[in-house]
Amino acid sequence: MNAAALAVSPVDAQTSDPEWTSIKTLGYANRFSVWDSEFRYDGRIRVPMGVKITKVEYAYWGRDDQSYITAVEVPRGRMGIDQEYEVIDLTFLADSDVITFTLRGDLNVDAAPERGQYSRTYQLGVKVTLNDGTTRTTHVEIEVLWPLYDPDNGRIGRPFVRLPYDTAWGGTPNSQAGFGYVSDNGYIADKFIIDLVNPRQGRDNVAGNNADHVYYQLVHEDGTPSHLTPAPVKFNVKGHADAGTGNKRILDAVNLQDEGDKWGYYRFLVWPQSTNTSDGKTSTLSWNPDKPEEAFQIGSVYFRYTATRSASFSVAPGGPPDVHLTAGGPVGYPGVRLETTEGPVPEQTVRVSLPQGMGLQFVEEGNPGYQLTVLDSDGAQKHFIGQLSQDGQTLTFSKVNLALTGKSSKSTAWVAVKAIDPNTTGRTSLTFQVGSETSQSTPIEVRSR
Repeated sequence: MNAAALAVSPVDAQTSDPEWTSIKTLGYANRFSVWDSEFRYDGRIRVPMGVKITKVEYAYWGRDDQSYITAVEVPRGRMGIDQEYEVIDLTFLADSDVITFTLRGDLNVDAAPERGQYSRTYQLGVKVTLNDGTTRTTHVEIEVLWPLYDPDNGRIGRPFVRLPYDTAWGGTPNSQAGFGYVSDNGYIADKFIIDLVNPRQGRDNVAGNNADHVYYQLVHEDGTPSHLTPAPVKFNVKGHADAGTGNKRILDAVNLQDEGDKWGYYRFLVWPQSTNTSDGKTSTLSWNPDKPEEAFQIGSVYFRYTATRSASFSVAPGGPPDVHLTAGGPVGYPGVRLETTEGPVPEQTVRVSLPQGMGLQFVEEGNPGYQLTVLDSDGAQKHFIGQLSQDGQTLTFSKVNLALTGKSSKSTAWVAVKAIDPNTTGRTSLTFQVGSETSQSTPIEVRSR
């Protein structure tokens, strides 16, 4: 659910950033019960200069082979309750325009999951038609949960939070105003509603039969949390098993500006919890706040929002001095030099690949794990743990802070490798792909003993 903008050019954009060819998803209502069949979506597209949206549609039935419903455009910040969309921001770039929008409406996916299933997933489509005759499409996965405990029919009864809708839940000006909410001054009040349902609540001799709290967090588009919630915050709310909303709680007013939070798009994430009355321990049915993918997104905020203007940066061979390797010898650290004349550069995905046939191998130094080191211009180091591909040839590092914080910023990045084949010699290098930019590493001299 991480969405930092990439530094791209029109030439390579079609293969590197969904903003250019489809729709970039910022956030959406990803998981809810059959009681709350509603659609909430925040997205962004990049278009040729002057191109506008003429129509926004979504898969009302949750299926592409049935009709889509058309949303009506309403003014920014309206917070309505019908099938509507708002253009939140129009940013003009040198080569294109960026349109950010929020979309809301009813869904018809409230039929019970199939017999023997606790939930059903849908790949729910969104279409945006432009006045140049083109159409952008994307799909997001939603999970629809069965809200009652019925173990004989596979209804396992995990706790969940409701997705607020219409006007009967409280909130201002309506119960669903906390999704796609525009806050240009950072103030948020009477918007985030938490209603905790536990289908097992109060049942004797059943695990997870008490729910009295959740965890919540506000997370920026680039994956960093709000200063209000540096880690998921425990929030007490009374669980219940019925469809009423009398036990709901509305979060107190907050001000992101006062907290020093950066501008942008924030997702409001909630992890429902339940405990066992027999021993007081957290039930395995709870949703893990250490896993962003297990969160329920039930709200979002555009705080003084403008689309990220992707800062360009360069990647070139460099880092530590040239690397000399021999089989059984010391580890080497080939890397790249990074530089920007704009900044700040958002977090990037970094992929590092070994050359074929040169007898090199990545070295674990992350205690445990494979590690990318970034050295900023002040000499401070940051380390990022990556994933090794199955063939052992590529390391992938997500959400890497390149330490390019402003104009004329420079940094270096490197990984650890060793030689393992005594019969292979020659001059070579690693390949670094940083965002959409690619470069060879520091030259590597592979020597015989």
